[in-house]
Amino acid sequence: MSRPRVLCVSSDRSTRASVTLALTDTPVNVVVAQCASDAVERLAQQSIDAIVIDASTVSDVPTLVDTVESESAETPTFVHWGDTETDAGSVAVLSEVVARTEDTESPDRLADAVAGRIDADASPTANDARNDSSTADETDDSAEAGDSSATEEPRETDDDRRIPDLDLPDDLEAIVSGVRRRLVDVTSPVAVERILREECTATDRFGFAWVGEYDRGEREVVPWLTDPDSMEWPMQRTFPIGDGEHPLLERALQTGELQTLQHIANNRDDVPFGDHAFDRGAHAVVVAPLSSSDDVYGVFVVYALEPFAEAERTAIRAAADASSHVLETIVARGALEQQERSLRRYERLVETAGDGMYVLDEHGHFMTVNDALTEMTGYSREGLLGEHASLVFDPDDIEAGEAKIRSLLSSGTGTDTLELSLETKTGDRIPCEVQIAVLVHDGEYLGSVAVIRDITERKRSERKLREQNERLDAFARIVSHDLRNPLSVAQGYLDLLEETESLEHAENVRDGLDRMESIVEDVLAIARDGQWATDTESVDLESVARDAWEYVSTADASLSVAETTAIEADRSRLLRLLENLFRNAVEHGSTSPALQAQREAAEDGDAGLSVRIGVLESDDETDTEPRGFFVEDDGTGLPEDMRHELFDPSVSSSSDGLGIGLWVVREVAAGHGWSVTAAESEAGGARFEFAFDAESDDRR
Repeated sequence: MSRPRVLCVSSDRSTRASVTLALTDTPVNVVVAQCASDAVERLAQQSIDAIVIDASTVSDVPTLVDTVESESAETPTFVHWGDTETDAGSVAVLSEVVARTEDTESPDRLADAVAGRIDADASPTANDARNDSSTADETDDSAEAGDSSATEEPRETDDDRRIPDLDLPDDLEAIVSGVRRRLVDVTSPVAVERILREECTATDRFGFAWVGEYDRGEREVVPWLTDPDSMEWPMQRTFPIGDGEHPLLERALQTGELQTLQHIANNRDDVPFGDHAFDRGAHAVVVAPLSSSDDVYGVFVVYALEPFAEAERTAIRAAADASSHVLETIVARGALEQQERSLRRYERLVETAGDGMYVLDEHGHFMTVNDALTEMTGYSREGLLGEHASLVFDPDDIEAGEAKIRSLLSSGTGTDTLELSLETKTGDRIPCEVQIAVLVHDGEYLGSVAVIRDITERKRSERKLREQNERLDAFARIVSHDLRNPLSVAQGYLDLLEETESLEHAENVRDGLDRMESIVEDVLAIARDGQWATDTESVDLESVARDAWEYVSTADASLSVAETTAIEADRSRLLRLLENLFRNAVEHGSTSPALQAQREAAEDGDAGLSVRIGVLESDDETDTEPRGFFVEDDGTGLPEDMRHELFDPSVSSSSDGLGIGLWVVREVAAGHGWSVTAAESEAGGARFEFAFDAESDDRR
């Protein structure tokens, strides 16, 4: 005695194996067809007791179902979808004969459905005849799908085959079968509504039917108007849920069970469209919930001209259950497609973002990187993925990032920002701003995601702005500082003019005022273009030094020129440099105890500070050109611990510093391309050496 034969139609080997595995404990043999044409050929050549169609690999399921219906109307047909939510071996079933079971898994549902549809009590004669015609085929196909042999059991005759667990009249069975057959491959809720309405109203048993969607946010049932032209009922309204006004709808949605009212006439207020239904001759109404174990989709409402028989209620419930399966599939697919679209949008955003983006796991290893980050670092995507973040960040930055992540986790804050330095593959360092967010699921830290931006230009702009602000602040001090030299000289000659009433001092006063005007013009020019040396020319060092000496109140100090030379310089700015050096020497160098003792010992009392200027000879004996010049004095000298900070404006302008003038000296020297160093003279005073750039034309 042979077993019933189940034909599995699928081009996917894993699906065929899953179906066979699901039917392992069911006394059937599984044969295989890899496409619809093969399945039709099998039906013509062999006796098939049931068909399982893989909707994910068969291109036109409705056509195949119709072919089976026409060729072998008594053969039950099942349609299944691969269930991505469960294990690979499970099979989710949706077909014209599968009833919903809330307490079984997909394999059990498939096995129960097939076993319920195929009875093992078939006559030995029929089984033997089928066995004789296809024994070889079964052996080959079973070997591919897996061994599904089991003890033969009797099955019922073909005349008794009907929808599992349903004993319906032919017209009701046709309604349920029609709904299930047409629902195969449906992907739109609109199609579900149309199929339910058309199949149920095609018979004289039911007067009208409609489907309403449950809007959970608004807490109301909204009738679907998929074909308003064909509807004579006034469907443009909604039904609030929760206020007790529509008890049939509320009970169906809350309990998930069929609700029936056999006499509309006395309860029209409780019935959706009750007055209109009564006027149209409706006597009873059934409300079937459209729901799954996890969600409620809506209701299916059917009106009848006579009270509902139990068979009619059973048929409506079966049609609603089949529709609920389809709606569940549509919702799941829609959610999956939405997730896939969101993922694709996210991936496009990540890949096209101008800033670098990366994801680190909980241990700090790169899990995801975008193209912008690979361009920043110089590493390939493969070179970064799986590597620790320390590949591109130094230990201090790693520690700072970990501290920021701990802070985010403890505070519950979404994101935070910090500045790090990124090291490229070539060893270059890029200042970056990183915005970090933590990835947490069910209280567990899974890693972090970050957007990293190159802020080199911003840092450069900030530094430039800071330098400009410092320069502007220094300019204010320069004006008050440098103008005091010629101002004090002019005031001195003005006092002499008043005392002697001799106009010969007026020219000296005019020279001082002209010098002040020149300083103001220099400061304005520097403020505009930032240049400390613009119009260079060949000038004599001694001549410029003598002029600068005249613009400084030198008291009893003296100037000597050891050697002179011609140099390329901006004469006005060189004057400023020397004036500041001379003034600094007089103001800060004349307080030397040794110098004071020398003055007291001198008989004529004229002994004072001595300032000396000269040329720096080249270290190369063959080079006759000077390498620079120096200015030194025999005053108190420079504190050794301050020699490297003398030219800083913050030091030079402090109350115990040596004046803003030394900052001006450095800026003028730098503007000419010279370097300046501070040292101690042979006499113990201050010495400033200015070295020309060997590659420039600033020396002659």
